[in-house]
Amino acid sequence: MIKKRPFVLSVAGFDPSAGAGILADIKTFEQHEVYGFAVCTALTQQNDSELTAVDWIGAEQIINQIKPLIAKFAISGIKVGIVKDLQTLNEVIVFIRSKFPLIKIVLDPVLHASAGFTFHTSFNANQLADVLRLITLLTPNYHEFLALEKMLGNKRLTEFTNVLLKGGHHPEKQGTDVLFYKGQELEIKAKTTDVYPKHGSGCVLSSAILSNLAKGIDLAESCQLSKTYIETFLNTNTSLLGYHKHDR
Repeated sequence: MIKKRPFVLSVAGFDPSAGAGILADIKTFEQHEVYGFAVCTALTQQNDSELTAVDWIGAEQIINQIKPLIAKFAISGIKVGIVKDLQTLNEVIVFIRSKFPLIKIVLDPVLHASAGFTFHTSFNANQLADVLRLITLLTPNYHEFLALEKMLGNKRLTEFTNVLLKGGHHPEKQGTDVLFYKGQELEIKAKTTDVYPKHGSGCVLSSAILSNLAKGIDLAESCQLSKTYIETFLNTNTSLLGYHKHDR
């Protein structure tokens, strides 16, 4: 009997090196046995260590890419990466929610690329809160977490959505992720601290989490399974470009 896979969608940038963005997401989806679609939000000029320019795609064009996919397929989850701005992000997510009110949405809030490029320096607090209310999970690293909380002013990210605070850049808990959900803080510790940094690791982690959620796995276990996956990915070689493999 042929196993039917859930359909998932990556809404993210196109990275020619295939280490990050929609190409990295599709690789991750395939390894997790979900069928991945991809909608492009930006065309980047980069390799694995240098990003020189971004050509943004507007909300209308992004939505027009999504329409024929959702017209035919029942999509179980969406991972969102880089977008031009909060207005664009809000328009896209509101459109998606209008079609699939209960869909899982994982947002990887890329403020600075690992290749050294800055995408965004500030967001309007009210617009940011509006976006956070519409998503299932936010996956910031330590620096993104601090920057986004500063943009919110006197409010916390965790007041609006579930948050997975990644530990890769944490000064005190290196490698330990913290999941904030249901009023709890769940620490997800690293099984190894001997890892090799990878371009696009945040994309891989967020798309792995989405894959697990799309298969009906709860949020806490999805994050724990994805932690194991990303550690394997980081240790596949010593370069900035990782290999995807998944033990079933």
